[in-house]
Amino acid sequence: MKTFPLILLFLLASSIALPQTETAWDGFVTDTHRGTNCQRMSQMTPDRACVRRCVKNGSKYGLWYQDHAYLLEPQSKAAKFAAESVRLTGSLSGDSIHILSITRIPGNAMRSANPPAE
Repeated sequence: MKTFPLILLFLLASSIALPQTETAWDGFVTDTHRGTNCQRMSQMTPDRACVRRCVKNGSKYGLWYQDHAYLLEPQSKAAKFAAESVRLTGSLSGDSIHILSITRIPGNAMRSANPPAE
C-alpha cells in the first residue's frame, strides 16, 4: 500500500518535468470575452479600441485561431499587439498559450500554421 502513493508521486513529477513542444500559430490578438465580436463590420478587422476596452474591464488578451480564442501569457507581450494579425510561437497548456515570440503579420499575409497540439 505504501508503494501506491510513491508511484503516483513519481508519475505526477515526471509529467510536470516533460518539456512542452513549441508550436507556431497565425491569428489575431483579441480578447477572451468577445472573441471576434470586436470587429468593424465594414472591414471585418478587429477593432483595437473594443479589444482594449474589454481587457480594461476584466477580459484577457487571447489569440483567435481556428474559431477559438486561446488565452495568451504573459499578457504584457500580447498587449502590444491588440487587434493585430500576428505570428507567434509558444507552448500550449489547456486553452492557454505561453508566448515565446510574437511578431506582426503585415497586411493580410496570414498563412495557415500548425494546429495546437494537445
